[in-house]
Amino acid sequence: MVATAEVKKIVQKNNFLNPMILVPYLNRDRLSELQKEGVSGIDPSGNGIVVVPGKLFVLCTGEPNRNPSSQPLGNPYQGRSALVGRTLLSKKNHKSLGELADEIGRGGETISLSQVSKAVAAMSEDLIVGKTAGSIGLLDPMALLDKLGKAWTNDTRRRRYLRIGKGSEWWKSLSAATDLKWAVTGESSAGRYVSFTQGGPVRIAVNRLDQAREAIGDAGKDETIPSFADLEFFEVGDPGYFFANESDAMGIRWASKLQTWLELQSGDARQRDASRDLKSQIIQGI
Repeated sequence: MVATAEVKKIVQKNNFLNPMILVPYLNRDRLSELQKEGVSGIDPSGNGIVVVPGKLFVLCTGEPNRNPSSQPLGNPYQGRSALVGRTLLSKKNHKSLGELADEIGRGGETISLSQVSKAVAAMSEDLIVGKTAGSIGLLDPMALLDKLGKAWTNDTRRRRYLRIGKGSEWWKSLSAATDLKWAVTGESSAGRYVSFTQGGPVRIAVNRLDQAREAIGDAGKDETIPSFADLEFFEVGDPGYFFANESDAMGIRWASKLQTWLELQSGDARQRDASRDLKSQIIQGI
């Protein structure tokens, strides 16, 4: 390697120095060459060799990634990253990042291993999660809930009101639609978990409003007056609406207890009051 020869010439003139080069990538063959020449070298991928004659010898040959992502994580308690914290609240100990990602998958959503790793690292810095060689564990459930609650935002994009014919099994039509994600919102699911009655139409979160309307078809008629509607569709982007839903015997997908709490705690005074009982249930269930 030309760089090896050049750095050795420099060291010959300054014999108190030890030669080292920084290069874009070092595979095993290049590392072996450096070892024979007695020259240290490192690359941005974490591969390298450090040689100090008679004092130190370190060799790292992982070479798993030539272009590792260095993009910082935004808010670990919001959006898709928040699924990591949500999962830890339902199962607070996991053996590995992979096991945690698999658990999220079982909740109905996908997330990259890199994003899981960054979220865990961020929560570790906040002393909410503890991470060791063989364990990832939730340390402070209350603090995690508070962080998730403060970061929660209602990201409704569009909405549509429908009147549904008597006896219509609208949920079956939605479930039959390919690639459509849907679930009853936490606001309309609250009565399943606490003493709470919500007036008005049943509110349903969907990822594609037009597709949801198409799925209902002639069984539903558009309604301009909200108080006359049976269903209110919200088009949303946050995956939390569709994560860890609870399905009843008929197949209706209700919001999880955690999603319900998130929505109520950011609502009006009556909803916030109901959210306190729900928060206690969540903490006791961990």
